[in-house]
Amino acid sequence: MATLHQLSIRARLTLFFVLAIAVVLAFTGVALVNLVHRSLVTSASNQIEAAMTQTQERFATGAMPNSHVVVLPMHGDVVVQVTNVAGTKVWAASSAIVNAPVLAHPVANFSSTNGLTVRLVNSAATTPIIGELSFGQVQTVTTPRGAGLVFGFVYGGPIDHSVTVLLASVAVSFPLLLVMSGGLIWLGIGLALAPVESIRRRVDAIAAEDLSERVPVTGGDDEIARLARTVNEMLDRLESSSRFQQEFVSNVSHELRSPLTTLLATVDRAASDQENANWSEVTETIIREGRRLDVLIDDLFWLARNDEDQVDAARMDVDLDDLLFEESHRIRSISELGVDTTAVQPTRVVGDSAMLKRMIRNVVDNAARYAAHELRFESRYEGSNAVVTVIDDGEGLDVAKSARLFDRFVRADPARSRNSGGTGLGLAIVSEIVARHGGSAQFVVVAKGTKIELRIRRDGRGT
Repeated sequence: MATLHQLSIRARLTLFFVLAIAVVLAFTGVALVNLVHRSLVTSASNQIEAAMTQTQERFATGAMPNSHVVVLPMHGDVVVQVTNVAGTKVWAASSAIVNAPVLAHPVANFSSTNGLTVRLVNSAATTPIIGELSFGQVQTVTTPRGAGLVFGFVYGGPIDHSVTVLLASVAVSFPLLLVMSGGLIWLGIGLALAPVESIRRRVDAIAAEDLSERVPVTGGDDEIARLARTVNEMLDRLESSSRFQQEFVSNVSHELRSPLTTLLATVDRAASDQENANWSEVTETIIREGRRLDVLIDDLFWLARNDEDQVDAARMDVDLDDLLFEESHRIRSISELGVDTTAVQPTRVVGDSAMLKRMIRNVVDNAARYAAHELRFESRYEGSNAVVTVIDDGEGLDVAKSARLFDRFVRADPARSRNSGGTGLGLAIVSEIVARHGGSAQFVVVAKGTKIELRIRRDGRGT
């Protein structure tokens, strides 16, 4: 048998509501039977008291023969029997029990209003009649024969009969109500969940190769409409992610193919003519392309870890001016470019030292790649931001279209960048690092060359 968790939501909700209704009906049934029983008992008690009062009044004003039992009229379902105090003789009785012997004796009961209650006499002579009696009361009465007792009973079991009929009605009607309620709840929940099932089938039908399809959105702003919009937003993200992955794999394949092709071609040529091969040129090519592969793989690895938010970022004081001075020494040592650092001011921020160093190096390498003769570094504070700028005296670029250069695998001059060692990932990494430090990166219009401006929050609070 299936466990509760293996049932569908529709079945579980139906079961829950049916059980809740069953509890309510059970409570209602018990309360109804108890209320009816109390009502019948109260009504019977009032009838018995009225019959006993009439009997007392009759004997108080009239004579009572000593020779025979006085026949009293019936009072609805109530019968009365008058006996002597000793309970040995019947003086009077209702017509239905006129021939019956003494049916009951009084018993002290301090919880009753008059301190007495009724105890039926069980014998062969009284058994047939006692079976018809219920809810008895007793009072003292004064008669012409002397003090006596008057007993009043409900005759014919109308209370028990009424309660039995009510219980039978409840036993039959409540299960029918449960079945009808369960059916209506099952249909209602099915109608309510139909749009959800439609969305599920639609999502299930959307193939991974065609994420452009969307689920239908119903009008309004209920839970189903919000679910449909959320699913469509998720599909939008999946489609964008799928497109990005395809482009990423394509770009990575293209970038890796170039140095690998160069390496293989160089090694094949040298291997085919080892005696005449220029091994110094072969070595230089292998080292150059190997370093290019190393940089590319390192950049890809960093971006992948950053996308998964697995790059650990430290928080410490970092002097951006010191990083710029280090880069100026490095550029002078590996190239013939001049570096102007006169506009570099002490600029300290809170952030990750390794990330900020990588950011500045990528920007400097990008500028050095296009510079003609000189680079110029600047750093300063502007309000809550630290601003670093790197300017080259190269040909420049179209600043209006420069935002795309911070995307991955995008180059201002693809052929020239590839030949000079660029991977199209340096500025993408710069964009990610400045974002982590609450800043921004952009190209700025200058009269000559290219100027890139980095803004970083001084407290390093990023996104």
